[in-house]
Amino acid sequence: SKTTTNMSGTSGLTTSLIPCCTCGATIAPNPSNQCASCLATVDVGSIVRRGPGGGDLVVYQCRQCRRFDRTGDGRHYVHLEPESPELMAVLLKQIPALSGRSSHHVKKSGVGALKILDSMFVWTEPNSMRMRVMLTLKADVNDVSIQQRIKVEFVVKWKQCPDCIKESRQRTWQAIVQLRQKRDDSRKGLLVLELAIARNAEMRKDILSVQTKKNGFDFYFPSVDKARHFTQYLAKAAPMRTKTTQSLVSEDKTNNTANIKTTIACDMIPLCRDDLIIVQKGAKGVGNLSGRLCLVLRMSSVVHLVDASPARDSDVSTRLTEMHAETYWRGGEEKMYRLFVSSNRLVRFVVLDVELCCEDERERYRNGAN
Repeated sequence: SKTTTNMSGTSGLTTSLIPCCTCGATIAPNPSNQCASCLATVDVGSIVRRGPGGGDLVVYQCRQCRRFDRTGDGRHYVHLEPESPELMAVLLKQIPALSGRSSHHVKKSGVGALKILDSMFVWTEPNSMRMRVMLTLKADVNDVSIQQRIKVEFVVKWKQCPDCIKESRQRTWQAIVQLRQKRDDSRKGLLVLELAIARNAEMRKDILSVQTKKNGFDFYFPSVDKARHFTQYLAKAAPMRTKTTQSLVSEDKTNNTANIKTTIACDMIPLCRDDLIIVQKGAKGVGNLSGRLCLVLRMSSVVHLVDASPARDSDVSTRLTEMHAETYWRGGEEKMYRLFVSSNRLVRFVVLDVELCCEDERERYRNGAN
């Protein structure tokens, strides 16, 4: 021990120095009785790199859909971008030393609580089936805090997710949506729905497969609820009527179970944008356009119609109407709303000049017409 004396001659505080129990260097006392160099030799990396059962650290990925197992139990798979924070969180949860699943092994090695200060990805070859991360850890070794940078490697292994397992089995689909538009050039009408489906990724992920049929498509779904949700989405993009039927495939009377297939038929109104139609006299649900030549302005959940030859003195707002799908199917279908000229026969032209009609010219037009 050493005793310090101040300028006044009085004794000060006493500082005791001890030798390091490993290398013998003189150090100040600490709970481990080791110098900083000896504490830094504690291999925290061997503890962190230890997987379940002492093997490698493994992260599972589905070969077909490329989703990662988020929890490690094989039930929850999610889409993760390469080197994203979400992927880093999944990898760190796979380390038993950090998640508390191997606390007995950590305490046995003399290392206390581990704390992550920083983490970053280390580039690896995409086809190597390996992922490396650099971790900055703070560990308590014999009640002394140390800090180390450790490189941890994960092995990527293929493991099929539950959704892909169901898809690969026989009789996986439980519901089918049959989309049809019965007209000669139905491709144009179905194109609107194809674009609506392409813009909605959440709706596409529930579709198991798609088959092209005459005048439409067949969409296969794993459950009836997803098929009905898909049908409701289609009804917002185009006017249609739906019909649901069920068929019994097999039945187990002992366990009181049955395998039932559901078919949802969706018939679109056989009209497209820019079609010229004749609304017969007596047609209901079209307002003042009964008995007129009408043009289809656009298609949504309803058919938007406009008078193709309105009178010059008429109000434009009275020549616009909306026709619902129920109005078309219950009002006589093609007998009351006959297609006169299809939109594929349109000819593009340019309007060079427009002259507004004054009130005098409108009066002369009325008198001449009479």
